[in-house]
Amino acid sequence: MLITEIPRFIVQSGFFNHQDLLKLTSLDGIPTDQEIDQFKYEPEIQELLNAFIGEESTRITHQLLKAKEYLDKNEIVKAWKLALL
Repeated sequence: MLITEIPRFIVQSGFFNHQDLLKLTSLDGIPTDQEIDQFKYEPEIQELLNAFIGEESTRITHQLLKAKEYLDKNEIVKAWKLALL
């Protein structure tokens, strides 16, 4: 995968540096819609999503910050799933 294949909102969010984007490209492909849908029901993710009901901009910010934390721990699949949720 190339950096140019990463969705623009992720690249332009300002939360991910070049090294983070390279980590995201290390997978052959992004998670499927079904994998992403299943991921949102994990307790930690539910807590994050429920904390910002009605505040979409704030929720997205916190989602991307948490995705960055996953990247820092080399949990690339989780980072992708959360960023694309």
